[in-house]
Amino acid sequence: MNRTGKTLLAVGGVIVLAYPGIAWMTGIAIESRIQHREQQLLDQAPYLRLVSREYHRGVYRSTEIATYGLGHSALKALKMTGGAPALPALTLTVASTIEHGPLPGLHAVALATVDSTLIVPAAVQKELAGILGSTPVLQAHTSIGFFGGASSSLTSPAFNLPLADGTTLAWGGLTSSMTTSGSGASWSGQLTAPRLALRGPQGGLELSGLEYSGSQKKAFDDLYLGTGNLTLEQLKGSSARSGEYSLERISVASTSKPDGEFFDLRVDASMDAASIAAVQLKNLTYSESFEHIDGPSFAAMMRAIRVAQRQIGGNPAQFQADLHAALRQYGVQILLHDPVLDIRRLSFAMPEGSLLLSARISAPGLSSSDLQWPAAIAALQKRVNLTADLRVDNGLLRKLLAMGGANPKISAQLTAFEQQGYLTAGSAAVTTHVDFSGGKLTLNGHPFPPAAPSP
Repeated sequence: MNRTGKTLLAVGGVIVLAYPGIAWMTGIAIESRIQHREQQLLDQAPYLRLVSREYHRGVYRSTEIATYGLGHSALKALKMTGGAPALPALTLTVASTIEHGPLPGLHAVALATVDSTLIVPAAVQKELAGILGSTPVLQAHTSIGFFGGASSSLTSPAFNLPLADGTTLAWGGLTSSMTTSGSGASWSGQLTAPRLALRGPQGGLELSGLEYSGSQKKAFDDLYLGTGNLTLEQLKGSSARSGEYSLERISVASTSKPDGEFFDLRVDASMDAASIAAVQLKNLTYSESFEHIDGPSFAAMMRAIRVAQRQIGGNPAQFQADLHAALRQYGVQILLHDPVLDIRRLSFAMPEGSLLLSARISAPGLSSSDLQWPAAIAALQKRVNLTADLRVDNGLLRKLLAMGGANPKISAQLTAFEQQGYLTAGSAAVTTHVDFSGGKLTLNGHPFPPAAPSP
């Protein structure tokens, strides 16, 4: 054997002998990183709490079983929608196998790979066993890079599950992927869920074609800004109380971007059609933007709200007090930096016609003394600037009046407003322009309410 071969053999021998130690040290590092990521999740999701965690570290691999429970605020919300009294015991358990690097499982080059599965309650698992066999109802694979970045994929198989009360659950499966930077400064991901249907003797609910994609970067401490796009092909259902309803092609797009110490946020939402009982709507659109929002104050307010949610315990009154305190403290700081709310468009159409509204609201020049109670009411009346434009097709206006009970007093009031110039009644639609500035309100350029007649 020549010198080069001997050298390579010696290096290989050193690596083989050292690998158990390297894997052991990698296991220590990855345990710390996993715990840090779990804590970040809990910090961002105050409705979750860690019930128990078992971590067993080996030389080449480790295992973890973590059980999470819903916090008080989430349980209260579920109870309000008809949750069962046993909800306080509602938990979910995630079992993970962690392969240590630098060659985890000898099938990758990474700091570690993590394979996780959701462990469902025994009664549900028994029902699913005959449908899915040994396939987990939800599983994830994560590869963690040497410099901290990670990529994950999440999958769930499709299944149909009959429940004991005669309800059937149809699940079309799920696929998702996500990447994060090493420092947690950015993330991007996508999710697809083709179908979820729940049908029972008293009604049902079905959604189809759910898709989401987003990309965010950390801008102010733990506040992320970027883009997000969600679409839902259809949401439909029925109940004994509300009858049948159907929402078609829902789309929500959000864009937020920093500008120094401030950020702007825009949300555009649309729906092709909505059918709720006897009401038929089409081409629903809502577009708004929040401009010049103080980033540090907004981030601090969201942290305070999460802390209040996490500490709510069994005292809703204390939560309300903490929530109001956060809004007062940081909301004031946001108002002092001249934010603007721009409702770019609110519109919908019915068979009888369409409605279109736009508005812009600001309150420039506010000072801290202006926002001290009770002076705040007078200060806001003086500082608030509002402009709005409203257009309602004649046929739709008649329909809305009829839906409200066709009160003759309302019709008479609208006629009086038209005669006074507050409304413009055209051949096709009724319009008005609203302006509020310096504490004075005008409709179509006319002061409102009208001045009292001279004696």
